[in-house]
Amino acid sequence: MAVMEWLNQIKWDENGLIPAIAQDHQSGKVLMMAWMNQEALSLTAEQGHAVYWSRSRQKLWHKGESSGHQQQIKAIRLDCDGDVIILEIEQVGGIACHTGRESCFFRKLAKQGDRWTWQTTEPVIKDPEAIYQKATNKDSQKDK
Repeated sequence: MAVMEWLNQIKWDENGLIPAIAQDHQSGKVLMMAWMNQEALSLTAEQGHAVYWSRSRQKLWHKGESSGHQQQIKAIRLDCDGDVIILEIEQVGGIACHTGRESCFFRKLAKQGDRWTWQTTEPVIKDPEAIYQKATNKDSQKDK
C-alpha cells in the first residue's frame, strides 16, 4: 500500500503506531483507546469504519468483527503534536468495550476514608459471553 502524504504528517512511535481514541460523535464521551499503524488508519479513512492494530495478536483488527459492534467514522482528528488520533464515531449497538459496557473507561478513582479505590460507574449492557459466543478463541476478546 502506497503511503499517502497525510500519513507522513503523523508522528508514529518507535513501533510505527499511534494511539487512537474513539469518542462518541454526539455526546463527546470517550469510549475506548486502541492503537493504529499506517495501514489501519488508511483503511479506517477509506472504509469509513474503525480498523485498529492489535498488539497482542500482531494483526489488523476491524472493530466489531467478533462482536458486531462496529464503529462508523464521522471524523478523524490529529492533535497539535501529531501523535494522537481522535476518531469521532457512531458506536453500533452502543457497546464499545469487550466487557459489554458502553465505554472501556467504566472505573473511576475515588477516595473512601484514607484509601483510594476503583469504583465501577457503568453497568454491563450485554454479557460478554453472549457477545463473543461465536469467537473461536479468547484472544479475539482481548481487543474489544
